[in-house]
Amino acid sequence: FILNIDTGKGTIYDYPQMWNPKKLQVEFPYINDAYRGLPYCYVYLQVWDMDAYNAMGLLKVDMCKETSIGWQEINKFPVEPVFAARPGSTEEDDGIIMSPVLDSTSNTTELYIWDAKNLEVLAIVSTPVVVPFTLHGVWINGV
Repeated sequence: FILNIDTGKGTIYDYPQMWNPKKLQVEFPYINDAYRGLPYCYVYLQVWDMDAYNAMGLLKVDMCKETSIGWQEINKFPVEPVFAARPGSTEEDDGIIMSPVLDSTSNTTELYIWDAKNLEVLAIVSTPVVVPFTLHGVWINGV
């Protein structure tokens, strides 16, 4: 559903499923906060592969080009992805994605940081606690 804020009129639009394999389930959408209420292209999601119960992942969907890229590692379970813009950025996807990632083989959690443009892992930081894989996340700039 697309709501035009200026006119108050809504349109139902059936977006094509833009990811493969088609059996993936997506949850916890997150966008660049600077684009809330504005036209945007990129959305970051947590994905569940219903055929691989030992893996979850992240997905970046380009709603404008109707394409997607993803990240997934066996026995790794990321929490809701959170976008943080690079200070001074002018591009919608110029920043990082952060998420605690549960490693089910070692029962440990690490904070993963990905490049928001290509989902390349930039850093992995050890944490002193185990974070379950279904919690929500939030980024508050300047805190």
